[in-house]
Amino acid sequence: MKAGVLATIIFGALIGYPIASFAGLAPDADGDGIPDVLDKCMNDSRNVAATCDRDLDGYGNVCDGDYNQDKSVLAADYAMFFVPALKKGTDSGRGEDMNCDGSVLAADYAMFFVPQLKKGSPGASGLSCAGTVPCQ
Repeated sequence: MKAGVLATIIFGALIGYPIASFAGLAPDADGDGIPDVLDKCMNDSRNVAATCDRDLDGYGNVCDGDYNQDKSVLAADYAMFFVPALKKGTDSGRGEDMNCDGSVLAADYAMFFVPQLKKGSPGASGLSCAGTVPCQ
């Protein structure tokens, strides 16, 4: 059995979510073992989005470059929030540590912020409360 399938079944059993049905397992677009409806970052298969949402807006850090909560990822997010966090090397509480490794480095910018900037908006998140603080 694939690890993602097993993780989905175990995760579902722990929270009481009806993962398995007659139609099969719940959809999991990125294969991280988190059903899409519970996934804070449906574009990342590393499963860090399950626990890493520093600003509690329902978008996992990996999918969230919107540090000022205006529902868009712009150069202002970079200049006002990411650059100061990068200079300090630590997350300010807004989620600049996008890969959730405990520090803010150039990799956070290149691998995660740039794609969000190109897209222009945070997401995708399967949580219905995504974009509101707190989204739990």
